[in-house]
Amino acid sequence: MPSASPLLGAQAVSPCQQPGDRGLANDVFSEALSERYDQLARDERYGTFTGSVLHYLNLEEDLVGKRLLDVGCGNGALAAELKSKGAQEVLGIDISPSQVALASRRHQAPGLGFRVEDAYRKLVLPEAPFDTLVSVFAFHFIQHQAMLTRACRNLFEALKPGGLLVWLDITHDYVLDPARMDRLEALTSYRYDPGVAPGERPRPWSLVPGQVRAGDDVLPVDHVAIPGRTVVKTLRSVGFSQVRREPLRFTDAESAWLWGPDGFNHHLLVARR
Repeated sequence: MPSASPLLGAQAVSPCQQPGDRGLANDVFSEALSERYDQLARDERYGTFTGSVLHYLNLEEDLVGKRLLDVGCGNGALAAELKSKGAQEVLGIDISPSQVALASRRHQAPGLGFRVEDAYRKLVLPEAPFDTLVSVFAFHFIQHQAMLTRACRNLFEALKPGGLLVWLDITHDYVLDPARMDRLEALTSYRYDPGVAPGERPRPWSLVPGQVRAGDDVLPVDHVAIPGRTVVKTLRSVGFSQVRREPLRFTDAESAWLWGPDGFNHHLLVARR
């Protein structure tokens, strides 16, 4: 799940916010939003995403004895799964203290740890470099190209030469389809307003206001529309090689319709340092 989100009732500002950063309602999770994200992350529909990441990790690497970094670890479930597959060490990092606290409470094992870090701006990792890095739903809060370049460079520098990156996110370069948006809300309680007419694509780098229901509350979850091709180009520009897009591993037709290339168009990228 995504790693960064809002304070209720006010616009959040990251302690690392720098000039040129927009004030999204997304920089630090409230406890309420952390709980809602945790519920959604455990929904079987999201198995498409974690299952796809694990599939390509297993194709590319033998994880036994490896040191892994999970950027945007959320509730820690993916990091714990990676540790259970024989990794020597897994560190999960997230910008949200409430998400890190949840992950630390829920998943405890030798060689598994969680810590608050800001991968968008300044990443402090004395444990680096790592053999393998995963990032799932952590980048759609990035606000401008300079921040994206900084974040991609942080990932590059955290990896060993030849190290593997598996990256997955919603890129908001889909064609707006009201039927899909209605179905997304029915299934997940999420709704977004990209500010374009049906049949049009969100404007690159535009704010995509959103909300998610949590009981009787409606919580803001703003995103930024970053085209997938922009992420690919930026990864290459900071030094990643063999950057390629891979298809998600859908388990049912509705998920493919909703989240596939003709739907909300998630990008799963595999690359090497």
